[in-house]
Amino acid sequence: MSRFFLIKELCLSKHRVAQILGLSVCFAGSFYMANVSAAAPVDPFAASDVPTDPFASGSETSILSLVKEEEIKPSVKAVLTQSVSAMTYLQLNDINQDHAFNPNLARFNEDKQLNALDYGAKLNLEDSLAGLSARTRILAQYEVQDLFGSSDERTDSDELKALEAYLNWYSKDYQWQAQAGRIKTEWSNGFNWNLTNLLRPYRDQPYSDQDDLLQQEGWMMASLSRNQGDWFYQALVAELEDDDLTKVSYRANQQYVLRLGYQGGADAELILHKLPGQSLNYALSVSRLLTDAMTLRAQWSLQHQRSQTTSSLLADYNGTSFEESAQSAWQQVLLGAAYTTESGANFRLEYLHSEHGFSEGEWDYISSNSDTAFTNINSGLGSSSDYAYMGSALDSLNYGQLRQNYLYFMYSSPLSDGLWQYRQSVQLNLDDDSQLHRLELLKSWNANLTSRFQFETYQGCSDCEYGLNPNENTLRAVFKWDF
Repeated sequence: MSRFFLIKELCLSKHRVAQILGLSVCFAGSFYMANVSAAAPVDPFAASDVPTDPFASGSETSILSLVKEEEIKPSVKAVLTQSVSAMTYLQLNDINQDHAFNPNLARFNEDKQLNALDYGAKLNLEDSLAGLSARTRILAQYEVQDLFGSSDERTDSDELKALEAYLNWYSKDYQWQAQAGRIKTEWSNGFNWNLTNLLRPYRDQPYSDQDDLLQQEGWMMASLSRNQGDWFYQALVAELEDDDLTKVSYRANQQYVLRLGYQGGADAELILHKLPGQSLNYALSVSRLLTDAMTLRAQWSLQHQRSQTTSSLLADYNGTSFEESAQSAWQQVLLGAAYTTESGANFRLEYLHSEHGFSEGEWDYISSNSDTAFTNINSGLGSSSDYAYMGSALDSLNYGQLRQNYLYFMYSSPLSDGLWQYRQSVQLNLDDDSQLHRLELLKSWNANLTSRFQFETYQGCSDCEYGLNPNENTLRAVFKWDF
């Protein structure tokens, strides 16, 4: 685990826990005075890399990383382990004033400030049943958009949510595991793009943002898994919630997953996912350590529901509607490599092909229709269909990649003696040549306090993916305190 996210675990009395939770509002206020907070509308392209090993298992970001795992022994009494961390960030945005999908229909925020308190706990219940524990992770956050704007422009919201809350049981030989409750699963293995986390709804769309803790909310589920030598098996049933982002509602409220994996010379995992009324979805992940310094990984998925909501955007494309299209399954392929030098510098290269994005012909059709609707609205001749089309085009920025071919490169410097680290990445859309550049400076100040300063710039033509971002440039300052 990176030294940037040192977690100091405390065993607190129940009285102390009440003190911490009771002071959460005052604590958020202290961070506000430090003038370090957060940003504009959910940044459609905020794919932030965590300052840990870029290829560390994604499960490290779940509740398992919040509480120190202790070996289960039959003689151990009930023990409560807790952790509390506070985060605050401020993001300033240079707004895209010439947005091709926004003829003054939506207002983009110039800044955003966020304060969050993240509490995790694990209770060993050995007195009740050997191998049983209860775990939870609770998030309380408060955010303000357009903090420096007028009172009419400023908006605020607060959230109190259990990201995870579940019972976990291991057999004495650790071959069997059962879990029930709200659980955050992570089946992808550290790539910039996530292909194998098939559970719906996707909470990390269009891109994962490490500072958006709501993306780490789990699913209500019951799971049973078995480890047998180098093999592991898992079956689970999870609640199928309506998607707040895409407004998709499902005909049933369960989804099912079977996982089969092997860990040996090459790690491999096959995932089968069933949604109501659809054929099976598949995902496959393979990883191999070529040398101590170099890793190769590949992922593939096939799904029967397209991430992009296309029925309104491609209603008359080639004379047929999206529902009448012959295509009923969409594939994604990811190839990645990582290399770490002896000094600790890390390089990562990834290629993504996704059929969920729009093809060249589809995008030309959308661009042409959007341009017509934009012109009609600006000239005062816009019809209801023009407004609806522009709204759908603007919403498409939230559903995932707009196009089909991408390249990602990241460099991370070695950790300095003063616990500084520099990271730089570029995300390139190979279909329209637009680019997202990200520069990050990370610092661990002591055993409790870490910070990250991040600058992003979006480059591309007016109807290219990154040229359509609501922001042209963003600057974010993040501070995190682990108690």
